[in-house]
Amino acid sequence: MKATTPEHGKSKLKAAAHGETLLSQGQLSDTNVAAWLKQHPQFFHKHPDLLLQLSIPHESGTAISLLERQVAVFRERQSVLHDQIQEFFKNARNNDNLFEKTRAVILELLHCTNLAALQRVITDKLRIDFAASAAALVFVSDLPESVGVTRLPTAAVRTALGNLMQKPGTYCGPLNWAQKSLLFPKQIPTIISAAIVPLQILDSSRIRRDYGFPLLLIGSSEDNQFNSSLDTLFLDFIGEVLTSKLQTIIAAS
Repeated sequence: MKATTPEHGKSKLKAAAHGETLLSQGQLSDTNVAAWLKQHPQFFHKHPDLLLQLSIPHESGTAISLLERQVAVFRERQSVLHDQIQEFFKNARNNDNLFEKTRAVILELLHCTNLAALQRVITDKLRIDFAASAAALVFVSDLPESVGVTRLPTAAVRTALGNLMQKPGTYCGPLNWAQKSLLFPKQIPTIISAAIVPLQILDSSRIRRDYGFPLLLIGSSEDNQFNSSLDTLFLDFIGEVLTSKLQTIIAAS
């Protein structure tokens, strides 16, 4: 570092006095200084002696050097970035896992040739692969009970689910006692959260006429497994494949 000459010292005093004048006249502000320094990042390379006069406040109340503060800031940002990357990889692994489970369930559904086989895939394969406590395909209808078909009374479903019946997409979230009693009567104490997937079938279809309005139900004993923030992409996809396969089976029966 070059020695400070008398002329250099005078220039610093003159610059300081000029700065005080601008500050008093309202022409110099923190915002202006910050903006100027951002545009001239090499400023302290040309004036390294100024670093010795800077005092950077710390959360502890003590003063630290500019270099120490920069290192601390970079470490904080690196920690945040590391956490974000880890979260990204975690979500990627979860999505990959969900994709494999969805693929396996769909392949099983495509091999079904009758309604009973379709029901078994849902109650066994889908339930186990998605670590659920219960899974079923039910029909909302006032038609009489028949072997191999679970029907729920229309009025009871409308009362228990309310606006959920009007939603075109999958619902994920907690269930109250009335909803659990209706949808999962054999697992009432264990079911906490659930996914309700309405199968989109035309009112004029044979399924609606002979069976009712189909719902895919998946219940869990964990409150976070099917929460309101869950992405329903894979469940919606299963619902679409199930709808297509159900129509094919009923049409051929």
